[in-house]
Amino acid sequence: MRGSALITGATGFVGSHLVERLAAGGWHCRALVRPTSDTATLERFGVERAAGSLEDADSLRRAMGGVDVVFHLAAVTTAPDQAGYFRANAEGTQRVVDALLAAEPRPRRLVYLSSYAACGPARGSAPRRADEPPEPLTAYGRSKLAGEAPVRDLARHGVDAVILRAPAVYGPGDRAFLPYFRLVNRRLAPSPSGPERRVHLIHVEDLARALARAAEVAPGTYPVADPVEHRWSAVVEQISRALGRRPVTVPLPPALVRLAGAAAERMGDLLGGAGVFNREKAEELLAPAWVCDLAGSAALLPPSEATPLERGIERTAQWYRTNGWL
Repeated sequence: MRGSALITGATGFVGSHLVERLAAGGWHCRALVRPTSDTATLERFGVERAAGSLEDADSLRRAMGGVDVVFHLAAVTTAPDQAGYFRANAEGTQRVVDALLAAEPRPRRLVYLSSYAACGPARGSAPRRADEPPEPLTAYGRSKLAGEAPVRDLARHGVDAVILRAPAVYGPGDRAFLPYFRLVNRRLAPSPSGPERRVHLIHVEDLARALARAAEVAPGTYPVADPVEHRWSAVVEQISRALGRRPVTVPLPPALVRLAGAAAERMGDLLGGAGVFNREKAEELLAPAWVCDLAGSAALLPPSEATPLERGIERTAQWYRTNGWL
């Protein structure tokens, strides 16, 4: 399918990969950008730029006029407090929905990138089912869940809506996993002690492919991930192999993980910015299983197309090296 699209968060990690995917598929892409945004990737793919922000309702409405699909990816994953998460992820999404409904002509579909954090971790050995009541652990998860509500409400107005819930995303350009790669590169592999954690992951190029396909699948909410359930120790092993290191495993009691999260958060406050690790991330890290029932998600990411963990980690490590991040 081809068409025209507005992308929020187009200059971010996932957004830049989606831009590349859509441009390669013949889409006309427009990106909502702030004056301070780095637009080098947008220029490389011939993306039209619309000045604005999620805080500016008029700029949102103007940017949406005449496009077929809106891909709403802009979000914050770390914030100094709960209010910060809700301003960006819940209130920002509400403004996107309001602007879509006011746009002339109106887009036919909104694709919203949500998170496993919105539904919460699995309880017990089975993956979390789509029909289970959400139990987000953190303010980030609660804010993403709150953002889903106005998106679903679009159906009342005759607008199709697709919500993708993604687990942790990794790949070229990712900064969230980078600190752990650096630790393993220094031959250290800290991990929470206790029962083995189980996770779904998704390579960023797979997520971009799934987002692009969301422009044409049936409306609804889809968890999307590499269908293999990984033990955290297996993830560490793949990172170690890709870096050619044999790290020392450092078991961390949960109390120490929480203390590290609080200390990192305090340091971020002192330095005037939110880091990639904080008390919220500590709680997510300690959850026993971030795995969801992927029934129905093959329409977005067929299992045969999912990037195997070994290959994805190798490509990520190589990108880090090539770009001087390791």
